[in-house]
Formats: sequence, structure tokens, C-alpha cells
Amino acid sequence: KAATLNNMAGVIAQQGDIPRAIALWEQSLEIFEQIGDVKGKAATLNNMAGVIAQQGDIPRAIALWEQSLEIFEQIGDVKGKAATLNNMAGVIAQQGDIPRAIALWEQSLEIKEQIGNVKGKAATLANMAYWAGETGDKPKQLELNLQAVSALTQVYAYSDLVTVLSNLGVTDESNGLVYLAQAIWLTLRIQAPLGQTIRLIRALYNRVPQGDELEAVLGATAIFFCSSRGEGNPQLEELQEDSFKIILGAASAQGIETQEAFDTWLTQQIDPEYFLPRLNQRLEEIVSDGWLFDRSQVSMGE
Repeated sequence: KAATLNNMAGVIAQQGDIPRAIALWEQSLEIFEQIGDVKGKAATLNNMAGVIAQQGDIPRAIALWEQSLEIFEQIGDVKGKAATLNNMAGVIAQQGDIPRAIALWEQSLEIKEQIGNVKGKAATLANMAYWAGETGDKPKQLELNLQAVSALTQVYAYSDLVTVLSNLGVTDESNGLVYLAQAIWLTLRIQAPLGQTIRLIRALYNRVPQGDELEAVLGATAIFFCSSRGEGNPQLEELQEDSFKIILGAASAQGIETQEAFDTWLTQQIDPEYFLPRLNQRLEEIVSDGWLFDRSQVSMGE
């Protein structure tokens, strides 16, 4: 019953009814306490803290996380402790206390390394990288993101790798194009979220020299992904509109001005047998020998 109440509360909180969710978590906590299930209690405190922090009551959230941490330490649940430290650090960083947040993330990292949680380690490194960037420490941001990439490639976590490569592409001015190209190369092969894919295509399009044929190839790919992967996506209309703006921009840059010329040109551009191999070729040319992962390990449609 306690576990079910905990699960219900999580869903109800996502729906926005926070008071009801808190009431269910409190019922769940009461039962866990009665039956002496300290691990269940710690997990529930952690869940409550996350939602209470989102509501803006940071002191109460921190107090709940500290209770949760104390229990995880008592029972030797290092995985739970690492997750709680990570959650606390994120909220503390948002409050502006970056040094304290970094200290908590470093504790979390240490535990994740000890227990071999490579994916969790990468997520923590990416969080630390973001805040290093927010404080203006670009070299540290780059170093931490590259460490996250290294960890993710070890466990073939390509969806998460797309996110970190995307972060690198946006934040690293000197080598950003190479990282963006690798991220898009992966989205051709794995089922990355459509919104993320279109944003990546837009980011690369914005950095391509005006009039380059790659602009049209990117636009055609964006339109293709919207039609092939967009079913049921609540943002589909907005993403289709942005994709069409990319192809219109490419046409304009190539001097195509009349509707008739555009229609003829577009028919040539939107053949997947043309634009997908061409995009693949251009991305590999951009990356050259700068790959951060072993391409032979990536299987199509993963």
C-alpha cells in the first residue's frame, strides 16, 4: 500500500495537484515508518523533496533530502545516497550556491564511480559542466562534458550522448560544429526525441555558410523526420513550421524566388534516397578525424 501511494503521488504531482500528492506521500511515509521500511521511507522523502523544491520551498526540500540522506547512510544504500546528493546539488546550484552544489556532486560522483554506475556518473558530470558554464568557467565546462561523453560511450548510451554532444555543440565556439555534426549523425541512427533532433538541425543550419547545399539537405531531413517520427508529438505543428522555414531559407539563399521554381527544386530536394546519404557524407566530412565514439558500435534504428 505504501509503495502504491508513493507511485500515485508521483503521477498526481506531475498532473499539478501538489497538495494531494503531498498528502499521499505523507500517508505512504506513515506506513513505511510503522512497518520499519526505512529504504521506502528514504525514497519517499527524496520524491517529496523534489516536488517541494519545484514549488519553491527550498528549505523544506533540503530538510527532507537531509533526512533521506541520513537513512541511506544508516542502511548503506550508496546508490540512493548518490541519487539524493545529485538532486540536492541541482536545487542548491539553482539557488546560487555553486561551490556547495559542486561539493555535493563530487560526493555523488565518487559513489557512482565506486559502484560502477557509469550512466549516473555521466549525468552528474553533465550537470556540473552546465553550472561551470553558468559561472563562466568555459575550460572546465568543456572538460566535464568531454568526461561525460567518455563515460556514455563506455556503456553505449547513445540517446544521452546526443544530449551531451548537443551541449558541447552549443557551448564550444571553436569545435562546436564537429560536436553538432556527431550529434546529428547519431539521430540518423537512433530514435532521438523529435524536438531535440529538429533543434540540432536548426543549430547546425545556423552555422552553415549561406548558400551551402547542406542547408537544403538539413531542411529536407527536418521535414522527413517530422513526417516519419512526429505522430502524436504535441509540438509537431511548431516543429514542422521550423523545418519548413529551414527549407525556405535554403531556397532563398540559392536564389529561388518563384513558386514554380521552388516547387521543382523542392521535389528534387525531398527524396530521402538523395538527401540522407548526402547528409551522412557531409556530416562525416565535417567531423573528419574528430569522432568521440566508435561509429562501428552504433546500430541503425537503436
